[in-house]
Amino acid sequence: MSQKMNLRTISQALLAAATIAVCSAAAQAADVRAELSAREAYVGAPISLYLKISDAPSHGEPSLPEVDGLAIRSSGTPSRSTQTTIVNGRRSDHVSTTYSWQITPRREGTFVIPPIQVDVDGQWQSTRPIRFVATKNETGDLLFAEVTGQQKEIYVGQPLSLTLNLWVKPYHDAQYDITLSEENMWQLISEATNWGAFTERMNELAENRQRPGGDEVLREDSLGEEHAYYHYQVETLIYPTRPGKITVDDLNIVVDYPTQLGKSRDPFASMFDNDYFGGRSPFGTMGHSPFRRSSLAITDSRPIVAEVTIDSIDVKPVPTAGRPADYRGTVGQYQIVTQASPTTVKAGDPITLHIGIRGDGPMELVQAPPLETLPQLTADFKVTKEPLAGIVQDDTKLFTTTIRPRRAGITHIPAIPLSYFDPKAETFVTVESKPIAIEVTEAERLQLDAIVSSVDGDNSLSAKGGSQPVFDLTNYTGNDAIVSAGHNSNLPWIVAVVLPPTIVCISWAARNRKSISQWFFGEDRESFRAARRSIETASSPSAIAAVLNRFASSESDNITQSEDLELRQLLNDCDHASYGGSPDQQLSTLKSQAIAIIDQRSKMAPKHNNGTQIPKIGRRRMTAMACWTFAGIALMVPVAMYSMGKVDKTGKQESASRQIELSNSKSSPLNSLSKSQMEIIFDEANRAYLDGKKVSATDTAVAKECFSRAATKYDQLIQAGICNANLYTNLGNVQLQLGSRGKAIANYERSLAVDAFHAQARNNLVVARKSLSTDTHDATTSLGSLFGLGSVERFVSTYTIAILLVAAWAIAWMAVLSSLLLNRLHSGLASFSLCCLLLAGLVVIYFSGFERSSVPRAIVATDKVILREAPGNEFPEIASTTVVEGESLRVLRADGPWIRIEKNDGTSGWIAGTNLEIL
Repeated sequence: MSQKMNLRTISQALLAAATIAVCSAAAQAADVRAELSAREAYVGAPISLYLKISDAPSHGEPSLPEVDGLAIRSSGTPSRSTQTTIVNGRRSDHVSTTYSWQITPRREGTFVIPPIQVDVDGQWQSTRPIRFVATKNETGDLLFAEVTGQQKEIYVGQPLSLTLNLWVKPYHDAQYDITLSEENMWQLISEATNWGAFTERMNELAENRQRPGGDEVLREDSLGEEHAYYHYQVETLIYPTRPGKITVDDLNIVVDYPTQLGKSRDPFASMFDNDYFGGRSPFGTMGHSPFRRSSLAITDSRPIVAEVTIDSIDVKPVPTAGRPADYRGTVGQYQIVTQASPTTVKAGDPITLHIGIRGDGPMELVQAPPLETLPQLTADFKVTKEPLAGIVQDDTKLFTTTIRPRRAGITHIPAIPLSYFDPKAETFVTVESKPIAIEVTEAERLQLDAIVSSVDGDNSLSAKGGSQPVFDLTNYTGNDAIVSAGHNSNLPWIVAVVLPPTIVCISWAARNRKSISQWFFGEDRESFRAARRSIETASSPSAIAAVLNRFASSESDNITQSEDLELRQLLNDCDHASYGGSPDQQLSTLKSQAIAIIDQRSKMAPKHNNGTQIPKIGRRRMTAMACWTFAGIALMVPVAMYSMGKVDKTGKQESASRQIELSNSKSSPLNSLSKSQMEIIFDEANRAYLDGKKVSATDTAVAKECFSRAATKYDQLIQAGICNANLYTNLGNVQLQLGSRGKAIANYERSLAVDAFHAQARNNLVVARKSLSTDTHDATTSLGSLFGLGSVERFVSTYTIAILLVAAWAIAWMAVLSSLLLNRLHSGLASFSLCCLLLAGLVVIYFSGFERSSVPRAIVATDKVILREAPGNEFPEIASTTVVEGESLRVLRADGPWIRIEKNDGTSGWIAGTNLEIL
């Protein structure tokens, strides 16, 4: 019995625990409910629908289905609330989100709000359907609304002036003998009112703290009797977009008409001025409230909805007969003007074309003329096919696009036509802009056939016909070009300088290792080590005895009496082992005893070299080696400086250049791009570049448009932070194809700054410089300029000089090695010639590379550059100095968008930053 009771008690406890758990879970379960603010509504008067979602960690956005006869409009952003309760020490948090809509019945009848489905935590929940009834509100003669138009018949797109006339009967309270003013009655217009086509005008009045003025007029009611009404008028201008009758179905005016006045519960209520925009009180801000001294307020009201009538206005479609091909739906009367800049260009260069359209129609709906369909324009110009977006300014809309002349010799941009429909004349009219005179010269077509992407080391140029060289440019298409590379290592240069003398030193030491060992460790110690090695390699007791006899004779003057007795005993043991039995078994024992005697004697020997000297090399050889060593140290400094100055992306001069560049940049050069985005942009750039090359021989305008698109894509990757020699080379190739040789030179320089061994960038840099007729070599120090050393780089690059110096350095040390191994100095004249070449190269490298490595530089990017005395266009020009495209300048400092530079001849001045490429 007791056992049954225990089982029953346990079962009840488990059941109670399960019940509590289920109730707790149910209490926290998500709940979705919908309810209406009223179950009975008036036609035209909105009621509110609320959807409350409680205790849902996540849910989807609910949406209401359409219901025939109901206008459903969202009330805006949902509201959120959090409630915390603590019962018996347990805390529970409830979070709810409430969505609301305004439901406006358009006719009488019974309506059903269907179930609303909501995705709550991955499960769909539905609300219950809700029914309500809508009845027609009898406004009587309290409210009238009418919309009139100035025209009875118009065309689609033609402006139509509409006027809303609203008559409201003033409320009169017989008990207090008070009549509300026109201001009070206007403020009784409900917030649920939908102004339809007049919404924009009402918002404009609200922003200006204004409202329509009301006049007290006499109007007949439905029975034909005249009564006093407040008459309000609102005017607006619309542009019908489709043919048919003008309707005002979306115009819904609701007035909370008073039914009773009474004493205000708030004794201070009538002391506050709540106007139409700030509150719901009907008492205005003009100081005319009749309730100030009596403290009266509206205690009851009912909504009334105006039945809006409208004049019969027909909207006719624009006729199709005689419609021009370039017609784009413009209705009214318009004019068109055009402007272009620049007017002097080369074939394929962009021209900015501005189009202005002025008229009396809806300017925001006016479209630009279809330039791509105008044969008189597309025959001579490359025109974009993208739709043009315009900017509306008063009664004018401005469009801007870019066109490119296809060939040289074009003398004007043709007139641009604009077709519109004139509703007054009921006919189509075409107006044209005036032609624009331009000058288009032959484009410089640069190709690269002598320089390819493979490393062939040939910097020669070839010319094929005419005075301009013909080139061929090949871009890198592998995705490794969009991976940022660290700065180039100086290790190759250092190894090239250090390796030859190191080989010479190792070879000489190996050849004279015995003499060097005796000089370093001493001659006696060397004899001990030789005796020890002989004993270790001895194969018989007699061989050990022979070594000991030689050792005893060599150490006879230093050996002590006890050591002599021990040595004699060991020699006797060696003799017995040689003539006795089993010599192999005693051999190891004899070796150990002999080595012990030698080691003991070695520890007692004096530590000196007994006058041993390092092998003599000779005065001439020592002098030559000293000269080469000194020259090697001198070579390492400028070569390392050249390499570091070109490739060190973390050095001070790079930081200074970047600071000057960023000080003149309007936006940060770094943008966040994912790897996939970079690959897409890189692929688009490569395809645009290849497309440009395919048509470069037949259509210069299309080719340059493709090249411009490729340049924009490559530059976007660089601005995203990618620092890669191949990417810089690609951009330089595109700029060279576009004829922007200054920008091409700058990008080739940047490529070499990342990888000084980049063959294509180095070769293309030579091509770009030689394609310019002016001197564009790098700036040098004043001392270098004094001796004329900087001009060497006009013919031979610094990189080539560095390679020649390294080669001369290696050959010279080979001569030194040969003289050391063969004990005589070979090729004295050759060594002297190499030494002279090395010293000359060092001077050239030093004076041509030092200035570049220590001072930020810039490349002139445009062909028309003005050097001014101070930063600003208002300052005078330095007429005595010419700055040409591709010229390398020293950057001194920046002042806003202006850069102070210094030329090779020491002349300094200010140049607009847009004309420079900062390295």
